[in-house]
Amino acid sequence: MRKILLCTSIILVTITFGSYAQESSYGIRLGANLSSISSDDIPEDLEDSRFGVVVGFLAEYPITEKVSIQPEFQYSSQGNDDETLRVDYLQLPILLKYNFSNKFNVHIGPQIGLKIWEWEDNAGIDANFNTFDFTAVAGLGVNITESFFADLRYGFGLSNIIDDEGIPGGAEGNNRNIQLSFGYRL
Repeated sequence: MRKILLCTSIILVTITFGSYAQESSYGIRLGANLSSISSDDIPEDLEDSRFGVVVGFLAEYPITEKVSIQPEFQYSSQGNDDETLRVDYLQLPILLKYNFSNKFNVHIGPQIGLKIWEWEDNAGIDANFNTFDFTAVAGLGVNITESFFADLRYGFGLSNIIDDEGIPGGAEGNNRNIQLSFGYRL
């Protein structure tokens, strides 16, 4: 299912590149995450959310006057507040965006994350984080001016991010985050 979703997203982006290159726009985003790992296997005293950063690049390709596809490439620091449960990702969200007006929009889509850093001693749960993270993303956006914008997103992890090899009974956990960012379109 994940492979089909990823392949479909890549095909849509490829079609969009060729069809609407003249109308496309590009930009940068900078913001903050409030993230946590949702898990029954993490001790209660380690469940506090982590405040982190998100920095990325985006492209927007119109399909119709109101609908566009917005692929992004971003760095995101996630995990829990305890340093032993922190993990950072390079992420590729591919969002379908609907513009209600020139000011307001909603966006939704899949996101794949590639782990680029994790703390080495994981809070006594004796686990590492998996290399990939699959997430569903939904958000609201507002265009402050023609170039400046803000968005608020929620990411709901769909995959187990804890590598539970060697843990009796296994361990599971999913990323969750709220993200507020500001950006500039070129």
